[in-house]
Amino acid sequence: MQVLQPSKMASSQKAPEAESSPSGSAERLGWPALAETVSFAFLIVTLAWAPFPLGSDRPWSWTLLTFLVVISWLFWLASVWQSPASAARSVRRIAGPLFLASLALFWGAMQCLPCMPKAWLNPVWSIAADGLDKPLNATISLNGWSTVTELMKLVTYMMAGWLAYVFCERPGRAKRLLDALIAIGACYATYALVMAMLGIAQIQVFYTTTASGSSPIAAPFMTHASFASFLGMITLCTCVRLFALGTGNIVSVRGPRQLFLTTLKFGFGRGTPLLVAGLVLFSMLVAAASRAGFLAVLVGIMTLLVFASVMEPRRTISKWAFAGIAVSALIAVFLFQVNGDTLESGFNDLIRGDATLDLRGVLWSAATHMVADAPLPGLGLGSFENAYPLYADHVYPFNMDKVHNDYLELAAGLGLAAALAWLSALLWLGIQCGRGIILRRRNRMYSLIAVAATVSVAVHSVFDFTLQIPAVALTYVAILGMGVAQSFSTRA
Repeated sequence: MQVLQPSKMASSQKAPEAESSPSGSAERLGWPALAETVSFAFLIVTLAWAPFPLGSDRPWSWTLLTFLVVISWLFWLASVWQSPASAARSVRRIAGPLFLASLALFWGAMQCLPCMPKAWLNPVWSIAADGLDKPLNATISLNGWSTVTELMKLVTYMMAGWLAYVFCERPGRAKRLLDALIAIGACYATYALVMAMLGIAQIQVFYTTTASGSSPIAAPFMTHASFASFLGMITLCTCVRLFALGTGNIVSVRGPRQLFLTTLKFGFGRGTPLLVAGLVLFSMLVAAASRAGFLAVLVGIMTLLVFASVMEPRRTISKWAFAGIAVSALIAVFLFQVNGDTLESGFNDLIRGDATLDLRGVLWSAATHMVADAPLPGLGLGSFENAYPLYADHVYPFNMDKVHNDYLELAAGLGLAAALAWLSALLWLGIQCGRGIILRRRNRMYSLIAVAATVSVAVHSVFDFTLQIPAVALTYVAILGMGVAQSFSTRA
């Protein structure tokens, strides 16, 4: 009896825990957890779908994209409805950027209302009213419908970025999202290769049309520049993920034999999927033949190297590790030689003088005049196509609906103050990620990816309209949300 007594006492002491355990398990597996899991899965499905319908750059496809993000948001709201404390904490962490972005969206909504001061209204409306001899509801925006549509897109991106942010506060979820993005990018790179071999353009999948002429690889997007921007961000994700995984598996300080054996084991073991994905992504990035996209990725890689040196200032790279980097560079050069004929000719055209640069100059000049004409109120978000004939110096037989510079187009549409508020919000989040890289000791690769992707997209946006393609913007905000979530210290 004396021997069994401690056992009985232990059993009685563990009984409350055993009784509470099922309820705790039920709570973890109950409706809130299920709704959160469904929301996260829906977000990944949305990220996987977004590039396929021409980068979701058609009215029906971006409407569907908004619908999918809203569904994911509804499931997330259901998961936090009864316990909003965690959501409130997440809001407090990024209250500044949220406030700035909300100000920009608020002003965009004001541009569509006819109750604004008369001095702010666009004079085109009064001219049109005189010509039609009937009153019109004048607004700041030249095209209220386009402004509402663009606002819908921006709100959709904010919602998707928020979901990535709250989900990736858990390192496990961040890892799953990162792996999903790499897998999605690699699949689309392979898909683009197959479509190029078959000679099929992505537009032929959705519309009864034929591809005109031979163009660089772009599937599933409409333009090769958008495809390059998408591939560039995923390539940066793959590089960081591969390096982080290889750091714990490749030994570079115990001589060439150990380096060779561990590298061989890693390359034909845990690192095989990432290596294959990286090769396919970079090869198709070169084949996409986007000069601005390729240069933007190179700037992103340089950003990775700079922050890597800041992260480990005292760690010296051994000669064998340097040899591995050199081999990787040679492989990249080889892929450039195999797939880079179109890209190389593009750079040669850049040196000799390219007509597309002249066209960009005309567009940039028109946008600059728009900003000077209405610096604060703007002409209406998304109204460049309507405003261009009023400010154009030259007439081209093309549909001039984009400036090929996201900054100028945003300033011309929203006005300088609102555009500055929106860009400042993104810059604030990027600085937060950079702060996380320097201060944190664990899970820094997510913030590192976000900073590199931000720099890459920022460079590319000077020459193209990459962030106006919904699939590209959605992928970027997912990466940014993931990086911001892992930039805060867990001690807090």
